[in-house]
Amino acid sequence: MKTKYYSTIKDFCIGHGIEESFVMVLGEYELIDVMFIEQQGYIRKEELPKLEKMVRLYHELGINLEGIEAIYHLLGRVEEMQQELIRLKTDLRRFEN
Repeated sequence: MKTKYYSTIKDFCIGHGIEESFVMVLGEYELIDVMFIEQQGYIRKEELPKLEKMVRLYHELGINLEGIEAIYHLLGRVEEMQQELIRLKTDLRRFEN
């Protein structure tokens, strides 16, 4: 594993003033991908912005974990529908020409 592509959960939590258990629960909800190597928890660096948004939703807006899960499920559905809309527009243009 190349550690430059990962951040430790411990470092993230210290930097954001949150408990490691919060990140672990997000991993259990499968909202983020938590990886363990030699009993140390890691998060892919690409997921850090997403995790930071979840921390803000939880702490600043008071949204519970179930609410965060629902929000991210709905955001995923919106993204899927946007991709489908783009595909349908492309197909429509092809038929118009």
